Amino acid sequence: MSSSDFEARPIDTHKPSSARIYHHMITGEVIFESDLPFIHRLYDEIPFYPLWAQHNRRFLARAVRYMAERGIRQFLDIGSGLPTGGNTHEVAREIVPDARVVYVDNDEEAINRARDLLRQNDILDKTTMVDADLRDPERILRHPDTQRLIDFSEPVGLLLVSVLPWVPEANAPTKLIAQLREAVVPGSHIAMTHVSLEDAGPRIKEQVAAGAAIFNGASTPVTLRSRAQFQTFFDGWAMVEPGITYATDWHPDQAVDTEDYARPCNFAAVGSLR
Repeated sequence: MSSSDFEARPIDTHKPSSARIYHHMITGEVIFESDLPFIHRLYDEIPFYPLWAQHNRRFLARAVRYMAERGIRQFLDIGSGLPTGGNTHEVAREIVPDARVVYVDNDEEAINRARDLLRQNDILDKTTMVDADLRDPERILRHPDTQRLIDFSEPVGLLLVSVLPWVPEANAPTKLIAQLREAVVPGSHIAMTHVSLEDAGPRIKEQVAAGAAIFNGASTPVTLRSRAQFQTFFDGWAMVEPGITYATDWHPDQAVDTEDYARPCNFAAVGSLR
């Protein structure tokens, strides 16, 4: 890997970043003070937002374990965000010690932090961060570091956790996912989540809709979708049981709190390629 690939990226600290906000909701860490007014507005509108973010993170870990237990040894984590506890390579290597992971993001802070983490842990031989965006699958797939670590003649675990809400219909997300599907072989799996209001109660719908509107002032606005729209992202994939469910309910490793307000706002599923 060239040294220029790992130069620190400049960061606009004045414009709120969805990656930094999501990271705060999971960890409580405030990276830039300029994010605080935006964070406080989100808390005011959606008090359970941090719980929703944590549901995503826990689903990611369960999906990675599921894939690793079925022999997948390489992962492409698209829209990986800022490094935090339970990163994909850490979870996968509990089961597959030599698992290879390519993280993909276009957020400057996510890129800088991930690359610092990889340097510090001296794991660049099996893990890397690629500066790219789901809206350009060819860049992801053809990037030298992707090609270095991912053998596309073997099954791949694709992860798009809480990424699709940031991809508007104008970017044809179904076609983008189809491009990824066409690049991998049978035995590959894909895990995705998506925020939705379809099953939420009236008060929750008001809160989430207001929170989504706040993101219009961030670096990437949010798109809400229905279960049927989320289903189209799995075209060409065989759904793993139980199909589309809430993130908390997909192969849970602890009791599911059915009174959890965040629970019905987050669809999740895993598909396999046959």
